Amino acid sequence: MDTEPTAPLPPAPLTPPPLALAPPSVATAGPTDAAALAASPAALADPRVRWAGIVWGAVFAALAGFALWVLAEASRLDDVREWLRSLSPADLQPGWVVGITVLAGGVLLLILGGVALLRSAQLRVTVER
Repeated sequence: MDTEPTAPLPPAPLTPPPLALAPPSVATAGPTDAAALAASPAALADPRVRWAGIVWGAVFAALAGFALWVLAEASRLDDVREWLRSLSPADLQPGWVVGITVLAGGVLLLILGGVALLRSAQLRVTVER
């Protein structure tokens, strides 16, 4: 083992490195390389639209709009409070619980199916180009 102390490192240069406007592979590419780069599928592809985000955003915006509509007028808010106070576990019959669960699942499947249709349509349009 070497037990001698090592020399300190030289100080870093004070000037920053020059900025490159393009990667070296593109800046030094010849005419045939530029044509191949322009014709590549990655260069021609448009950015993908995230349909799930758009659809879920619309669903949450509709829920927020409904909540604002209820909160905008005191009489509607009082009606909602009275309805919530009138609910009790004894009033929830098994048929209602099953119906609400099926309805909620159906709405979820409807949203997911709509997103899947939008995505497949986008992929179909992309493939046709």
